[in-house]
Amino acid sequence: MDKRQIIGIILACAIFLPALGVMPYRTVLRKADDHFVNAEWRDALALYDTLLERRPGRMKTYVDAVVASAMLGDSTAIMRYVVGSEMQGLSLDSLFSGIDVLSRSIGQTGVYEQVLLLVKSEQPWFTRVANNYLLGYYEFRRDAEHTLAIADELLAVMPRQMSYLKSKANALLLAGQNDSAAVVQQSILQIDSLDFDANLFLGSYYAVKGQERLDSIDERYLETLAQSTRPATLYREEKREVLATDIARARHYFTVAAGIHSNRYLSDQLARLEALTDELPQSGGTAIPLLKRLKQE
Repeated sequence: MDKRQIIGIILACAIFLPALGVMPYRTVLRKADDHFVNAEWRDALALYDTLLERRPGRMKTYVDAVVASAMLGDSTAIMRYVVGSEMQGLSLDSLFSGIDVLSRSIGQTGVYEQVLLLVKSEQPWFTRVANNYLLGYYEFRRDAEHTLAIADELLAVMPRQMSYLKSKANALLLAGQNDSAAVVQQSILQIDSLDFDANLFLGSYYAVKGQERLDSIDERYLETLAQSTRPATLYREEKREVLATDIARARHYFTVAAGIHSNRYLSDQLARLEALTDELPQSGGTAIPLLKRLKQE
């Protein structure tokens, strides 16, 4: 092939295949979208750069570019687009929200976490913003361990922030740490004594705890009934102590909750707690069946 043929081919390409720089914006956008849908991430990024040269203030392009970069595992590219959006004065909140929605739509929610952690690491001044989004992400995934870690980071800066305290309490409950969750709920009531959720939780917590203690006393009483010389009055004293502590606390919290928002559950619980006494189970023919029921429960 001589020089004239090569020049002819180049000219033909220039005529029939217009460069991206002169291609209509919508055409480039459509091609970029096609590459994204087909998971052709590098090809998509090349077009996103062209799009941003023309319209550097379009948020959706930054969102798409960040997700495509994350799919390539390219942290440098991710931060380049994040910084680019910031230089255009675009909202970081809007960027994160867009990435969240897009990553969910393609079934890659881990991309959202990856970007948040990277921004938190590379731009410490946005730690609180990133942590707020991470908290919501981990709560959505019911990830108790990471929710607790992020909630504690946020509470270290804003220890009286109710939403962070509630997130921590819920995560502790999810992790099976009921006693620790109760402590956090009590700290919520120190800030707002009329918080419905905290009163409801603590009412339920102490009602269950108190009932377990009462059942344990009845069980011990029945087990030793035939062989123990311990006076029944001592068991009744134990029950009166439970009624005066755990059961009284449960009644208090349920009463406060009912004053805020009454419902059938609260009414039933209060009625059940009111009916509790220091009476011991009878020793007649009911002792063995009752003991079996207590053990089953």
